[in-house]
Amino acid sequence: MATAARLTSRCFLAALTAAVPLAAWAPVVEAAAPLDPYAQAVVDSVAHPPPATPTQLLEAAAKTAAVEAVDVAIAYARRLADVLTDAGEGRAAMLARLGDDAPPGSLLRLESVLATHAPDLLPVVEAIEETGRQRRRDPTRIARAVSDLRSPALETRQAATTTLGRAGIAALPALAEVLAGDDDAGSRARAIARGLVRDLGDEGTSALLAQLGSAEVRSWPGVIAALDATEADDIAEFLLAPCVVPGTPAEIRNRAAAALERIHERRTGAHESWQPPSRDEAIARIARRLDHTLAPAAIQRDCRDVMALERRLREALHLARDLTALGATEPDAVRLVLLARLAALVERPQAPPATEPDSAQLGSALAGPDGLDIEAIADTLDLAVSRGLFRAAAAAARGIEEAVLPPDGPLDVPAAPLPPAVRRALVRALATPDAMLQFTVARTLSLTAGPPPWPGSSRVVETLLHAASAGGVDRVVVAHHDADIAQEIATGASRFGYAPLVVSTGRAAIRAAREEADVVLVILGARIILPTAYETAQFIHEQPFGDIPPVLVVIDPLDDVARGRFLTQAILKFSDLECVALVDRMESFFLPGPAGDTAGRPPAPPRFPTALAELAGPEAADPEARRVRATLRHERAKQAAALLTILHRRGWELPSAACAWLERAGAGADPTEYNRPATAPPQSTSPDAALPEPTR
Repeated sequence: MATAARLTSRCFLAALTAAVPLAAWAPVVEAAAPLDPYAQAVVDSVAHPPPATPTQLLEAAAKTAAVEAVDVAIAYARRLADVLTDAGEGRAAMLARLGDDAPPGSLLRLESVLATHAPDLLPVVEAIEETGRQRRRDPTRIARAVSDLRSPALETRQAATTTLGRAGIAALPALAEVLAGDDDAGSRARAIARGLVRDLGDEGTSALLAQLGSAEVRSWPGVIAALDATEADDIAEFLLAPCVVPGTPAEIRNRAAAALERIHERRTGAHESWQPPSRDEAIARIARRLDHTLAPAAIQRDCRDVMALERRLREALHLARDLTALGATEPDAVRLVLLARLAALVERPQAPPATEPDSAQLGSALAGPDGLDIEAIADTLDLAVSRGLFRAAAAAARGIEEAVLPPDGPLDVPAAPLPPAVRRALVRALATPDAMLQFTVARTLSLTAGPPPWPGSSRVVETLLHAASAGGVDRVVVAHHDADIAQEIATGASRFGYAPLVVSTGRAAIRAAREEADVVLVILGARIILPTAYETAQFIHEQPFGDIPPVLVVIDPLDDVARGRFLTQAILKFSDLECVALVDRMESFFLPGPAGDTAGRPPAPPRFPTALAELAGPEAADPEARRVRATLRHERAKQAAALLTILHRRGWELPSAACAWLERAGAGADPTEYNRPATAPPQSTSPDAALPEPTR
């Protein structure tokens, strides 16, 4: 509220309106540029009669902004800001009325216009929107509206319905309580509540499923009744456990059975007698739904949508809990349950990449019907890799390590030999193109798989050696056949914190990308040779160690001058490669655009961050996210150095490259000088104690 008081300073328009009566003020508001007939008609309609109240001023600003009458909309918005400033102590109440009366959609276009042409007025719209959200979600107001649904007066019920409809998801708990009742006097209120819940659509269904997955069993009857009111046909699997699990309260069981019966009728159109499924049928149906929820295509589709991925993981955990409550012991169902728990624990989009679950959380997530079973965990690791859940796979590998290593003994002495099937699953995960997973698996194998040789032991050393090459600095490989252009591109990239490595051939670019764990970006000239840019990008995407860096292919200005075919062929050729984009090397790619115009607009920002974000995701262009990832690479490098030192002292037959690296590093230097990603281990002079020891 205090922010709104400082929204704008007195300007010429405010001074003008202070001297001119409000009724004579509207004709002053005219567009600086000619408008089309429709826009002019809208401007004229809102000016007569002149807007006199804050609500009318806001409506006039929103309507004129919707027809691109920018100057008129800004003038009305400035007048509204001055009225709010003059309101003094009544400003809060005025904002509340504006937020309550203004439809959210009407403010979107006004906000867009102000953001571009009058950013100093944006706080006006933001304050109105925030006040409106708070007012719509006010629990006291919602409770009063719910009570008014029982009113005999039609006008009161209509007003309550409007209030609850505007509250949206915030009204769901109160509506669920209404639907939980069964008295005759509340039948009309329940009918209105059912309609409101149905109007919320998928958003309401998702919120209700989240409530059903909570531990608040007392709210379940109303939640199930609300889910029934949504008339969604894809929620049956979530109602099976409340209907089938022994010991479920009768009210919950009966409501779940009634909802399932109605879903069955909608699906089949049959009104025949319906019987609840058996326990085995319920387990099979829930397991199929969980398998579908964690399908690779679905996971990949939702990966860049934070809310969608959160919802998918929450639903997977809900189904896993239901399978556990039903006592599922089938191997496939158990693996799916473990995967859902791990995914919910570590695959959260908002979770920092450097954090790890503690041992208690990990042990709880990986405990099956018979406790910790490392073969079941290994199967879960395979399942996670096949579905692209690499953080869950890394957590499974760490779970194997903590289950095998004795709690108080040396890290290199497992309590029991690692079963061959488990070792094979870990070795298969080494081929996954994810640096974090590769390192975690290599660490687990080096500590638990025993002395070599065994299939994959040499790859473990190579993985650790590659991880140890990181220095915690983002590097970019620039490959161009023209040395001057290569230096120009390298200079541009260095402005964004990249340490450039300039080469002239595709072969050198491939070698640099494979040898340097810090390489997070490759920029190729479209006409490089030995091999070509397309072949180079292919080889980079097939590199055996570390993360696959995004590739920008630079089209030079004269590449497409002749017949206009080079660019077309390049677009068609590179379109089948993931994480590859064609870009130009115009000055605006790395540098800001020309200075702002007379209207005071800021210069256009460089296009490089936007292009990189579109190619590899927002985190690739976010400086703070890049810093965190670079720090994580550096920490892994320290751990890899300690592991290589320990393997060398234990007598592993290391390849010549590893031996040469150890000699240059002074046989591991001080292997205790590192921190594990989540916590720092105690310092010790023992090489074994230098490893990030699992917390037990």
